[in-house]
Amino acid sequence: MKRFKFFNHPIFSVITILGFLFLKAPITAAEEKVFDANPVVAELENVPVKLEDLRNKKIYDLSLQLYQQLQERLIVHTLEKLEKKHKEINSKPEISVTEEQILAIYEGNNLKARGSLDQFRPQIRQFLKAQLRQEMLLNQYGLAMEKGWVKTYLAPPSDFTQEAPIKTAYIRGNPKAKVMILEFSDYQCPYCSRIQPTIQKLIKKYDQDIAFGYRHFPLGFHTEADEAAIAVECAREQNQFEKMHEILYENQKAQFPEDLKKYARQIGIKNKKKFDQCLDSDRYRGLVNQDMEDGAGLGISGTPGFFIGRYDSVNRRIKGELLSGAQPLSAFENLIAKYLAKP
Repeated sequence: MKRFKFFNHPIFSVITILGFLFLKAPITAAEEKVFDANPVVAELENVPVKLEDLRNKKIYDLSLQLYQQLQERLIVHTLEKLEKKHKEINSKPEISVTEEQILAIYEGNNLKARGSLDQFRPQIRQFLKAQLRQEMLLNQYGLAMEKGWVKTYLAPPSDFTQEAPIKTAYIRGNPKAKVMILEFSDYQCPYCSRIQPTIQKLIKKYDQDIAFGYRHFPLGFHTEADEAAIAVECAREQNQFEKMHEILYENQKAQFPEDLKKYARQIGIKNKKKFDQCLDSDRYRGLVNQDMEDGAGLGISGTPGFFIGRYDSVNRRIKGELLSGAQPLSAFENLIAKYLAKP
């Protein structure tokens, strides 16, 4: 995870203000200890303005980063103080990593195709040491809380949800499902290609429970990605979206118009002339541009980006949250479980 440099960042003042979200003001014994995650930050013509009236995705992300940094520092600070009095506490535990643990990570993450065990061993060892250290510190912090040595008033920001329009998204799975994963991707993005097997696993597992939507977000430096997005929509006219979708991710480095026409013939497009005319005329340029505009409005700036939440199939809108990047299967399943459980 990229560390956020608060003091060198031009929006340090914003983060300083956001600190009031998480740090409770001094209280007297008579006052009730209540945390307000949505404080009044101003009054507009005598009407209170609360934080959530102002909050957008960027402010939420900053709030979450601040919370995570404070939480990490609070744990270390607490253990450093407590170890002077309590022998159960050690803020600098010795960490040992076994070869079996390294091999399990190497094999479990299919790293063989990307390099040898010797190449990855130092990185895996460093990763495991950091993970094991964090686990040990959390266990000791939990013990300190259990014994009443520390009380915390730190709390994460409340969930930030938005509404996303489906519009012309291509939908797989159950189109009337109560939960949707809406993907914004780029056919020349290597991370978008890498996430496709994960999406296929999710479709196979949740086929009847979830709708899977796909919209386009070709990045400017992928010079043929917009033509590829138009090509898949031209194939969609002839009910061949999924076949074209698959072949484009398998051939990310060859997506010039002549390549796209060749792929159309490989997947069995019946009306080749209609496809060629569709592609040559840029028929779906407006659709692709609209996808990009809607994605940017949700806070998507890179690919792949996913919007996951409760789906209203009548009004064709999702209310949920963003998940950015080629995340592991568990990251999707955690959010799926969250939204499937909602009434």
